[in-house]
Amino acid sequence: MLLYILITTSLMLLAIGLYGILTKRNMLRIIMALEVAFQAGNLNIIAFAYHFSLFDVIGRAAVIILIATEACVLSVMLAVMVGIFRTYGTIDVSKLRKLRW
Repeated sequence: MLLYILITTSLMLLAIGLYGILTKRNMLRIIMALEVAFQAGNLNIIAFAYHFSLFDVIGRAAVIILIATEACVLSVMLAVMVGIFRTYGTIDVSKLRKLRW
């Protein structure tokens, strides 16, 4: 029963993240929505590790490695966003698409 609750929660988080990625125009909000989608994946890993009794070793290790990797990716995305803002003066994705040659 707990597995179904965790998977449902993970799917709802993934849906919220995908909605934010596809509909928002602000780059910072897109990055936040991407992080919500990443956390849905982490919750899914924890749910299956708990269900298959691998929670002690494999599930925790995988989620800790993923969280550290996501923190590195987030810092790179924010650095790119700051560089784009300094160069173009906006973080609106629809305006940045018009800057292509």
